Amino acid sequence: MKVRVTTSARLHLGFLDLNGDLGRLYGSIGVTLKAPRTQLTIEEHEGLVIGEMDDQPRKRISSFIKAFSSHFKTPPRGIINLTRHIPEHKGLGSGSQLGLALATALTKICNISENNHALARIAGRGLRSGIGITAFEKGGFIIDGGKRMVSGKKQCTEPPINLLRYNFPTSWHFVLVIPEKKVGLSGEQEKEAMGYVSPSRKISEEICRLTMMQLLPALVEEDLEKFGDAISEIDIRTGTFFKPVQGGIYSEKSSYTIIRHMIESGAAGAGQSSWGPAIYGLVHKNDAPLLADKMKEFLEKKNITGDVIITQARNRGARIEIIP
Repeated sequence: MKVRVTTSARLHLGFLDLNGDLGRLYGSIGVTLKAPRTQLTIEEHEGLVIGEMDDQPRKRISSFIKAFSSHFKTPPRGIINLTRHIPEHKGLGSGSQLGLALATALTKICNISENNHALARIAGRGLRSGIGITAFEKGGFIIDGGKRMVSGKKQCTEPPINLLRYNFPTSWHFVLVIPEKKVGLSGEQEKEAMGYVSPSRKISEEICRLTMMQLLPALVEEDLEKFGDAISEIDIRTGTFFKPVQGGIYSEKSSYTIIRHMIESGAAGAGQSSWGPAIYGLVHKNDAPLLADKMKEFLEKKNITGDVIITQARNRGARIEIIP
């Protein structure tokens, strides 16, 4: 038997609340994408064989397998191949999708029944955001409820609960600019960085108001301009939380000019996904090719090495195939 899992990147559009005085912290806003994607296969085998791949995903896979085997008390086994991979540390959720894809495939190979929240916890995912889990399960536009505070500043160990999942308009496309130069924070760096965030209640209140009174109504009414304006404003306010860590609203100086050029070139809204450096611009699908061309010209003019991708939301979860 062979198991193939194909799953997609996600955009992290911002946090609802980094203050936490209401008993919950974070609260992520995100949307699942059709591309980039991660695809891996595991074939039954008495031992463990990890196919040829880059060092970083190999290390992650080895770490995930160790955690999985330790938790379920089962020896690591299977022939693992990674045929596609979401770019690492670019703000696109590569770690969560790889971890969930691998854990899901292993449960099929080992005949184990477990839910995705538990698998995410075993893989060390969902520490702050739950949108990667819902993206894997169902896709679409997602808001989670943040981490519940159990005492003082201590957070519960469970990944955040899903509050909302909604189909994203298929007529709206994203143009992604993924600079090659810098990688976003992750792992221990990310955990340490979160400790330096200034928990402004005022900014949290502004983000929640923008979300409830502009972002969500615009999504339901499919008002591209209003939705785009809301994600831009939420992005700026989320970035303000992280000024002490990033040295500014964005992780790179070039992000300011990339986002400005996105808007000037016709994007309804633009921002940085998670810690970046990936930048997104939202546009009607008919206008996406022109915006992508303009961004490619801009990167070339500014001597910025990177990829420009046209993609759209994925309104379904990961594809899991059992191959006899």
